[in-house]
Amino acid sequence: MKKLLDSLSVAGKHLSVLDKFFRGNYPTYAEISRKLEGLPLYDELRKEIYVGGKKGGKYGYGRQMILGDLLQYILTGRGYYFSVRGDEQREAFVSMIMYVCNLILLMEDTSVDTGLRNKMLDTLESKMGTDFFEDKYQQQRFTELRNYKGKIIPGRYGEGQSHESCYDSMLPKRIGAVPELLVYAHFVRKNFGYLVSLLHSQRILGNQSFIVPPDYLLLRSKGEIFGIEVGTGKEEQMSSFSLVTSIPVFSVNIGDRNQPQPYRCGRCSEWILYCDEVIKICSNNEEPEQGYFDCSQCSLYKDINVAKKNCEYIVYHGEAYHKTGRYAGKMKELRYHYNCVKNESEVKEILEEADAPMLIAPIPWVNGLHGLKEDIID
Repeated sequence: MKKLLDSLSVAGKHLSVLDKFFRGNYPTYAEISRKLEGLPLYDELRKEIYVGGKKGGKYGYGRQMILGDLLQYILTGRGYYFSVRGDEQREAFVSMIMYVCNLILLMEDTSVDTGLRNKMLDTLESKMGTDFFEDKYQQQRFTELRNYKGKIIPGRYGEGQSHESCYDSMLPKRIGAVPELLVYAHFVRKNFGYLVSLLHSQRILGNQSFIVPPDYLLLRSKGEIFGIEVGTGKEEQMSSFSLVTSIPVFSVNIGDRNQPQPYRCGRCSEWILYCDEVIKICSNNEEPEQGYFDCSQCSLYKDINVAKKNCEYIVYHGEAYHKTGRYAGKMKELRYHYNCVKNESEVKEILEEADAPMLIAPIPWVNGLHGLKEDIID
């Protein structure tokens, strides 16, 4: 991702160089620039481009959303120019999206790896300078996060909830960006219609007001238009959009609604990535219907025993014994990195007796499309 982000930085530098040049060489330009920057609420707009932290409320701000928007813009705001050049480019585009999703997941492993998290925090503080903290409160929250030694996992049974807001502001939209991008990649390679990304237009202005749209619009033949919202919890917001626009909206997610992807490993709590074979299958639009890939069928290894010794992506989907934590003293069926549980006697016994695939790789299938037929244009 380095070259993509470097190019984004170069584009920003290009604009800055132009602005600096015209300020110094064109008096009228400099005068209008001063008027623009002297407007009373100009700084509020500045905070929508970069801000040093996260704050709730009417005049709040969120660095994580800005970072997420910029990262997603590379793919959903510019990438389509590349993807429309041919089948080869479209397949490569889907692969790129999925590898970027893996990189986002790896960034978020700092939620459970304290050593890596603190190295990240120290690097950000030293490299970003004064822009990194919006005020002393944000700096205080950062110090508290830096001193915290535990995990940061949101949810009912999570950990480190008091540090969630500060940690959230360090990364691009955290895990929220991943299902949004995977849904985008799904529609790019399927025949359900034409997908319009609204990820960067989350407030549509007009009538001296605004409406909050879904993540995507799906344009189909015969004049059909649907809104698509990734994830749940925004039903009231989407109902309001439908009432105003008469555009029906439905929600989708990656994987089962009760256990949506991406998954954390049930043992180490790090995120489970999408393996090279799954990325190749998805980019070629050949994923199996069952929602997972049987690792014994992997083309990268001659048999499952070779894969078990060499592939770090294999997932064990089955029961494992928990000595501590939420499931202490119990066998619990979850998804685990195979490398995390392969030496446990209970797992070995279960695998020896299994009559169905239990060493698998998750495929990012989209749940919520069962009533939507393919949009075949005659």
